[in-house]
Amino acid sequence: MRTPDTPETPTPAAAAWSRLARRVVGLGLLWWVLSGGDLESWLIGGPLVGWTAWRSLSDWPVLPFHVGPLLRFIPFFVSQSIAAAIDVAWRALRPTMPLRPRLVRVPLRLPAGAPQVALANVITLLPGTLSAELQPEQVLIHALDLDPELPDRVRDLEARIGAIFGIALETVAGEEVR
Repeated sequence: MRTPDTPETPTPAAAAWSRLARRVVGLGLLWWVLSGGDLESWLIGGPLVGWTAWRSLSDWPVLPFHVGPLLRFIPFFVSQSIAAAIDVAWRALRPTMPLRPRLVRVPLRLPAGAPQVALANVITLLPGTLSAELQPEQVLIHALDLDPELPDRVRDLEARIGAIFGIALETVAGEEVR
């Protein structure tokens, strides 16, 4: 029996509506930023935000999301995006620059699902790289040049993504997790 001092537990339906509302607000803010606040963009953005938020309820499990690691990730993301753009521009402006394209397989420590998808998408901002294939245990990366540090850079990126999702990563072959 409920007393006046007992907090009310939300029903599953109320919890689902709350998750949907949070996702609509979050995706709406993202759309607003990406569109530069253009009101006309909401003709496409409004339905897209609503549909994406609704679909995400059934497709993606609720994962813990940590704001602190995300805020620390943003400057890294911006700096790596600029470095990748400069790298590609440099290669385009110097067609004689030697390229040694490679496919590199890197084992993953992140669990399958949203954390791995986020990692695969963000790998592309590492200079000269593109995620070619994502498998539950590894990612196949197309690299424009042979970079012996690429697996270490991916592990660093993986640790950053893991922190955002609140995932403690296991060590691989005695390496330290940051």
